[in-house]
Parts: sequence; structure tokens; C-alpha cells
Amino acid sequence: MASYQVPIENKLPMPHQEPPRKRIKSPKDIAERLLFLVIAIVLIYVPQVPMSVVLVLKKRGTPASMPLYIAMFALMIALYIGAVWLMRFLIHRYTDQPLVRRWEKRDALYVVLGYLAMFGAKLILLPFYTSISGEQLTKNDAVIRGMLKDGNQIIFMIVFMTVIAAPILEEMVFRGYVMTAFYTRNPIWPILISGVLFGLVHQNNNIAGTLIYVALGAILAYVYRRTGNITVNIGLHFLNNAPMIFMALQFIK
Repeated sequence: MASYQVPIENKLPMPHQEPPRKRIKSPKDIAERLLFLVIAIVLIYVPQVPMSVVLVLKKRGTPASMPLYIAMFALMIALYIGAVWLMRFLIHRYTDQPLVRRWEKRDALYVVLGYLAMFGAKLILLPFYTSISGEQLTKNDAVIRGMLKDGNQIIFMIVFMTVIAAPILEEMVFRGYVMTAFYTRNPIWPILISGVLFGLVHQNNNIAGTLIYVALGAILAYVYRRTGNITVNIGLHFLNNAPMIFMALQFIK
């Protein structure tokens, strides 16, 4: 007996084939989307406040007590959950399309190819950055590495943020929201906007460092444009940040 095939017309349309339900029609629309973009970027930093509190206490020589640390960690998780929920709301102001889709074979292929592209971008651009700054790590990576030296409390929070929370929230902001709210039929502009914003948000001390993150953001944006599945991007972002786990293991006492 022949296996049942899902009719092509029943498959969800891809993002580049299906525009958002609310297109930009006036300057007021642009202003609204820009305002929500500012809110979205602020949301990236808000959940980091509890970690900053723990870090400041450590720097002052009065490490957080275990009850306070647990409370700050729990607050951090709660703020990330709240930020993700709010981003989901903002994204769906402009589209009826689901963020999460059933994975297909090509999705796994995009993760592999995307990871190789990101690795290649870093391989090409890092020497350029080093020649300008004299540093082996970008400022963003150097800041994180420096924080890892501040004890186990900070280490666990950083690993949670960089490996789990950041891939989810940043993909919802820079891919889910930006590429929906500022959708164009021509994929170049949303990909460029997403990449540039991603590069600017990450801490860097020169244009070469920013360019690395712009390239990484553009690759992630291209993958989202092709798959329309935010979980594919989250998985790819996770793979890119996963080495942080091994870096953190060096500092756990």
C-alpha cells in the first residue's frame, strides 16, 4: 500500500512566500515598529540585571549568600521567560504564521551549513580583528571570559544566559521580530538589518569586532528566511555558543 503524502498545498508557506498580515503603510507604522524594536532590545538586557547584582556583590568582597543567589538566579530565569513571552506577543502583531514549525530534513541541513558558514566567517574575520586590535578575543568574548573568573555563582549564570537563554531571546528579537516587522519581498534588506543590529548590540571596541557579529547575524537571518522555523535558529545559535560550556569548565572550582 502506498504511503500517504501530505498535499503540497497543506504545507505551511515559507516566510519569503508569505508576507506579514500587517504591512508597513505609513510613517506611523514605521514609528510603532521602531518603538517596539527599542523595547525588544531593552528586553535583552533586563534579565541580566540579577546577574549584575551578584557580580557587583562579588566585586565588593561580599559574595551573595546562597538564598540570595538562588533568588537572583530564579528572578533571572523568570525575567527571561517573561521577555520571551512578550516577544512572542510583539511578533504576532505582524504575522499569523507560527514561529515553530515541524522540522524537515532540510532544516537539519541548514543547521549544519549555517554552523559551517559561521565558523568560516570567524575564521576569516578574526585575523582581521586581531591585526587591528592586537587581541585574540572580541570584546564581547573577553568580557564574558573575564566574568567567568569571578567564581562559580557567576559561571552558572553566564552558562545559562549564553547557552540557553540568549539563543532563544536573541533569535526572537533579531530574527522573529526584526524580519517580520520590517519584512520586504527582497530578502537582502531584512537580512542586512538583522545582521547589523545583531552586530551593534554585542559589545565590541572596533569596526572589525562588530563586523564579525554582523556576519554571524546575517547568516542566522538567512537561515531563518529560508526555514521560517525559529527553533532551527535557536539550535544553530546554541551550537555557536556551546563552546562556552567548555570554557566555563576551566574556571569551576
